[in-house]
Amino acid sequence: MAKIPPGFAIAIDGTMGVGKSTVARLLAQMLGITYIDTGAMYRVVALYCLQNGLTGQAAEIENSLENIGIELRYVGDTQRVFLNGQDVSELIRTQEISEITSKYVAVNEAVRKKLVAQQQELAKTGAVVMDGRDIGSQVLPWAQVKIYLDASPQIRARRRTLELESKGQPANYEMVLEETIQRDERDKTRQISPLVQAPDAIYIDTGHMTPQEVAEKIKEYVACSTNS
Repeated sequence: MAKIPPGFAIAIDGTMGVGKSTVARLLAQMLGITYIDTGAMYRVVALYCLQNGLTGQAAEIENSLENIGIELRYVGDTQRVFLNGQDVSELIRTQEISEITSKYVAVNEAVRKKLVAQQQELAKTGAVVMDGRDIGSQVLPWAQVKIYLDASPQIRARRRTLELESKGQPANYEMVLEETIQRDERDKTRQISPLVQAPDAIYIDTGHMTPQEVAEKIKEYVACSTNS
């Protein structure tokens, strides 16, 4: 396939636990372009809120944004996430942080305004693949390739349970399933940048596909776009 030119963007949106980040990382490696984990950026804000007792207090979260420095930095071949210079890549991946992100951070208009501006600036630096819930619809509406990933709540909850267990974190499938269903409802019905499939996004059901297979499929769409 043709070389990915600067300014080329791939937007990957989808439901919770569908494997967006894993697929996006694989795709970035395949294509030799930059991966931007937008979900991690919101999780960093959630971690700061948790550490400073700000959960649920919208005004205080907004007033604290200038104190929250977020950086995505590659250490070797792995992208790490930093909060005010501290590597928090593992700390932001707990179920508690997921809950705070969904309930208080992702729905905060000031937070989204700041992070979207940062994400758009990052996208200007070169060819990128970016994943989240509003990338194709809000963050990078001009992206040349837009993908929407989905799978049943049961499959996603099973994957999430196994992921938590593999990290040594307690996980109950029924509780994770309930949280997954509730999270879908919150993401799709929130007033600010709800989760939607952009009209020109390609729908992929990942229920019976491996992350590698999904990445390969998206690569085919990218090849068609860059060769046309």
